[in-house]
Amino acid sequence: MATEQSLTTLLRALQSASSEQDISRLLGSATSLYTLLSNPSNVTLLTSQILTAPAIWGPSTDLKTVVGVINLFRTASYLLLRRQKTPPTLNPHEAPRGTSLDRWIFAVIKGADIVTPPSRQVLVLSGLLQGLQNRGRNRLSTILQDELVKSANTSLRDDSGRTTVADRGLIVAIAQVFDLLDLRARRTVNHDLLLPILIHAVFFSEDGIHSGYFLGKIDADVVESEGQNFAWSVRSNSYLQLQSTASGSLVADLGRLSRLAAFSIGQAVELNTLKRLLQDLYEMSRSLCIQWRQNKLSEIDVSEETVFLADETIKTSLPLLWRLLRSSMFAVVVTLAAYTGRSLSDNLMAMSDGPSSAIQVLNILRNLYFISSRIGTDTLSQYSFVYLAAVDVISLYPMSAEAFLTEIRPTDAGAIPRHPLDRCLDLYFLNTAELFTPFLSTQAANDLLITTASPYLGMNGDYRSLEIFEAAHSVMLAMFTSPNNINLTASRLEAYIQLLFEPMTEQAVLILALIDSLLVLQLDVLDDWLWISARLCCSVQDPAVRHACIHRLWEVLSNGEMDVDQAALQDDIAERFALITEAIIRPGNDLDGESLGTSSCTAATCLHRRWSHDCGCIEVDPDICLNNLDTSEDLEKYTHYAGMKDYNMEGECMTH
Repeated sequence: MATEQSLTTLLRALQSASSEQDISRLLGSATSLYTLLSNPSNVTLLTSQILTAPAIWGPSTDLKTVVGVINLFRTASYLLLRRQKTPPTLNPHEAPRGTSLDRWIFAVIKGADIVTPPSRQVLVLSGLLQGLQNRGRNRLSTILQDELVKSANTSLRDDSGRTTVADRGLIVAIAQVFDLLDLRARRTVNHDLLLPILIHAVFFSEDGIHSGYFLGKIDADVVESEGQNFAWSVRSNSYLQLQSTASGSLVADLGRLSRLAAFSIGQAVELNTLKRLLQDLYEMSRSLCIQWRQNKLSEIDVSEETVFLADETIKTSLPLLWRLLRSSMFAVVVTLAAYTGRSLSDNLMAMSDGPSSAIQVLNILRNLYFISSRIGTDTLSQYSFVYLAAVDVISLYPMSAEAFLTEIRPTDAGAIPRHPLDRCLDLYFLNTAELFTPFLSTQAANDLLITTASPYLGMNGDYRSLEIFEAAHSVMLAMFTSPNNINLTASRLEAYIQLLFEPMTEQAVLILALIDSLLVLQLDVLDDWLWISARLCCSVQDPAVRHACIHRLWEVLSNGEMDVDQAALQDDIAERFALITEAIIRPGNDLDGESLGTSSCTAATCLHRRWSHDCGCIEVDPDICLNNLDTSEDLEKYTHYAGMKDYNMEGECMTH
């Protein structure tokens, strides 16, 4: 009697409009009531009312409500299945509660068939299949699968009666249960109709990626904070909205949805469906890239985020953003991998596409490169497959390859852009162009490759640009080794070598050779030759070359190239040599041959004050110290005495 009263109360509540909190409460009450109803007719009645109730279905119905309906039937069927497997101990005077599982399932299906849109029937069937998955495959599961596919295809064909929310709910319902369907049922779905709806729901709808428009909303909330840092607060509207998007049914389930898209690509019949898919992905990726450029966060190089961003932004808000962007990129790559695999195995598709689809694929990856370059792609096998397969296809059409590189070449080729995103796109161009060097004409190699790579060839001192520095040199070397570029190599190689190596005098070359030979010297002569090497390094006139020689000697002394016995000796040598070289190569000093500074000398930087003033052994002009070494004669004078006298680690003279 109490159960029937609860049913009457719930049915009455379902007839009036409700708020989001009320809907959640109503669905929770329905879940409990489903496990208690013993009359199949009441189960049918409740199901039909839930799928048509004004309290649930109305103009304000959102995807969260639709997913809640799926969860209702999943939870109720799961609880009934569990109760059937482990029946509770009942009072002998109490009647069994609820109805048998099979009767309950058919009663629910009957209720879903009563004046209910097919898209809502899919929600019910998806929930049932998920809740009953532990039951194993049997005749009933086959019936449920067939009913789901039939309702899904009916809904896909009837586009006049669907809403955008219904489309998204349909996609979620199919995706959640797709792995539970047998292969026959999966193939029976109308994938030509499903695929466009799926792509739009995931990448363009407000519940999905929404073409990256959330990036534009973030920009307004990135403000300058104390200490001239930029902050994106976790209490800002854009962050809270991003949290909601990231936890929504479509974004949180991107992995499963992208696998569904991949299967649909393999099953689609109409080639136009696949071409439209590729165009949609390009438009989405292009919008994402544009939105990122318009965000203040894009103006900060990844290597400088700890300098210019507030701690809260670095630790909390920014990681959430990059998780969402990374998931979006993965979903695109999985989809492109399926498309690429289909195009390589489908002769008709390959003949109709030519290089155009492969070019479109590379353009999509270029638009997403601000994401993939941040996380790295070396370990992403699907990304490598898509990227290299597209390059291989385009390589069969050299003129198309040149046209593609011309299209994506930097707008200001020959100059290093200030914006990090532009440098990122330059890196993509260089990495991609390197793969096309064997197929480019000499003129294209000169106009496209050399012009773009040249500004980056001398950037080895910029810690932000190591990767692009290496890419530029890789492009140059690939171009020089291409048989097509013999004449170009002959005319350009000498200038490249001069740019690559600092201008070395004969003296500098001999010093560097001497330093490299220190590694093979016996211990009894190593000490003397270390000091000779140090004196020779400091005697080089050209500041840049002197810096290179000193840097190489420090490498030998400190980076583990020497063996254990040599290393034991080098510690003492390095301590004394540091007093000379530290002032010369101290970070921030300009190696332009002028005075290293006029500030008062200290024990750490003045050889004269540390040793000469303490023990009086070195008879040197007391006005000369390393902070005032203007001439090579002064430097030679100091290095001479530093090399010929012996001192302990405290700087005390040991010559007496």
